[in-house]
Amino acid sequence: MQHVLLAFYILFFATGFMGGAALFVLGLRIRSRLIRPLLAFQALFLVGLGLVALYAYLYGLWGAVPPTLALVLGTVLTGMNAAIYAVAILLVRRISPPASRRKAYPAAAEILAGLVIAKSLASLVLALAGASRPGARALLDTEAWSLAGYILTGLAMAAFGVTARGPLPPGEAPALRPLFKAYGTCALAFAPLGLVEYAVETAGLPGLPFLSLDHLFYLSWNIVSMSAAVRLLKPGDAGVPALDSVPAERIEALGLSGREAQMAVLIARGLANKEIAAELGISPATVRTHIYNLYQKAGARSRVELINKLRA
Repeated sequence: MQHVLLAFYILFFATGFMGGAALFVLGLRIRSRLIRPLLAFQALFLVGLGLVALYAYLYGLWGAVPPTLALVLGTVLTGMNAAIYAVAILLVRRISPPASRRKAYPAAAEILAGLVIAKSLASLVLALAGASRPGARALLDTEAWSLAGYILTGLAMAAFGVTARGPLPPGEAPALRPLFKAYGTCALAFAPLGLVEYAVETAGLPGLPFLSLDHLFYLSWNIVSMSAAVRLLKPGDAGVPALDSVPAERIEALGLSGREAQMAVLIARGLANKEIAAELGISPATVRTHIYNLYQKAGARSRVELINKLRA
């Protein structure tokens, strides 16, 4: 068991540092308000599991961690959990374009993350008060309190996952779209596993000490972050958007409509037809018609050629 635990920690920290490095370099290549919150996630995950590793080491060294030290470590970890969801709220606000604010998912993600923060802070207060008030500690140890935490966390992760898989704000680099879709898929995949962990604990089934399914989620998040390095190798993906707007002289020369010029900017961002339709609130069939007319007017046969002609 100790060898498995050690192997996991090595894998986690290796992928964590590599993922953070990939995001940092990606941030040097593109201008985005989304990179810093992602780096904050990486840092919080690494420090959090580092504290868990420290607790495991001290437990193995002494056979038991002194209550005062255990309380300090638990307090810091609870605070860091609240910080993770505070960063999630910031990220949700930054990845939700104005058009998507009409939908319920971004608002639900913010509300649920706020409830997770509130519960974390309440747990912190109960833990600190437990030394002098046994009733506070008793509430903290109840199954209902634990189950509520798993449910809130799962719902918050699911809402965040749906939001992350949606369209990004205008002007964001195309390299970030598949990255956030992967983050969203990761959150959706692990959202129900908290309840699985609760069922395992309730049934008294054996498991690895000092590890939980949350740590597997962190590991998968690290691996997704490492994929940012792959984005850097794709030509044209990692730079700023190739076309912020169609020059007025090109619009006049090619006889483009306002909708066609808008469509060209969305194409330059790397959006697929369905995503363009969702962004503009029109049908995919209408998008195909506009793109066909755009190609005909510009005399282009591919998206790359189209953008190059519109920039000329």
